[in-house]
Amino acid sequence: GASSCNEIAASGTPAILIPSPNVTDNHQEKNARVLSDREGAVLLRERDCTAQTLYNTVKELLDDRNRRDRMTVALHKDVILDSAERICDILDEMTHKS
Repeated sequence: GASSCNEIAASGTPAILIPSPNVTDNHQEKNARVLSDREGAVLLRERDCTAQTLYNTVKELLDDRNRRDRMTVALHKDVILDSAERICDILDEMTHKS
């Protein structure tokens, strides 16, 4: 779900995401769409995923180094890698104001 999408973005690894439609409120597709809409991942719906479409999608991605590089850039554009440190800094600042 969202954690996997965050890990993909943080690592900058181009990915093909096949979200399960059998989850509450279709949240896996919504999470995957965040990355695919920003061109950091390829979204392949489960209902469209056959052996041939998956093979073609993987092959297209592996054959296009420039696309993979653009995907990595797109993934890194919105990710916040130091979020835990930022939260600690805010908490530290709040505790020292009292």
